[in-house]
Amino acid sequence: MKVLIINGSPRGEKSNTMRMTNAFIEGMASSADIETETVTVKNLKAEPCLGCFCCWSKTPGRCVINDDVRDVTLKMLSSDVVIYSFPLFYYSVPSKLKALIERQLPTVAPFMEGQRDYLVNGGHPPRFTASYKTILISTCGFYPTDKSYDAIRAQFDMICGEKNYLEIFLGEGELFSRPVAQRRCDKRLEAMKKAGEEYGRSGVIDDETYKEICSHIYPPAMYAHMADAGWGVTMEDFRESDLRTVEEVGKLGKKIDLIY
Repeated sequence: MKVLIINGSPRGEKSNTMRMTNAFIEGMASSADIETETVTVKNLKAEPCLGCFCCWSKTPGRCVINDDVRDVTLKMLSSDVVIYSFPLFYYSVPSKLKALIERQLPTVAPFMEGQRDYLVNGGHPPRFTASYKTILISTCGFYPTDKSYDAIRAQFDMICGEKNYLEIFLGEGELFSRPVAQRRCDKRLEAMKKAGEEYGRSGVIDDETYKEICSHIYPPAMYAHMADAGWGVTMEDFRESDLRTVEEVGKLGKKIDLIY
């Protein structure tokens, strides 16, 4: 089984999310014969899509940009499983990973005629029989994750088909860089390893294991206190800069004010 890991974190190998992903891969390797490769997006030469649609007209199936994305696309198409590993950045994926995703446009067809599902729901049909299973592994600094990942889910529902992917979205991600939380975080890593083992064996994760992965590391009030204190600043530390912003916006013709 060929598994391609796309590390979308700007932190590269220092990514908190990759710690989760590596534990999952370790579990897979214990129950399945897998061949893995990791693509670190921050190291790629990957320009953003130009929106020229040459890949649909002048050079069908080929992007006119000559960079690393073509090789990544071929690796994706030749894989059995593609794992996107990324932190949540402002309710979306990191910008360079977004560029890589957008550059997959050459793998779908521009045509809508005779494609009722795509006419009704939007989107474009794939052009290749090569298919791979998609896994999304992500961490964020929020406590609940139900609403935080809605934009990600909507995007991959369109790309993969509704719920046609495995999602592992986890809050409290920054705790993985805090030594004080290491023992508790290790329990989550063990649960991720167990999940990978189950997925490698059967292609699914047991419901109880999934609940274990998603269980909170700290109670809500304690986590909120730790997260806020971790920045080393208070709202008052923003005041001078924010007042300057209010002044600058005022010069552009609109009055705004601080909410604190």
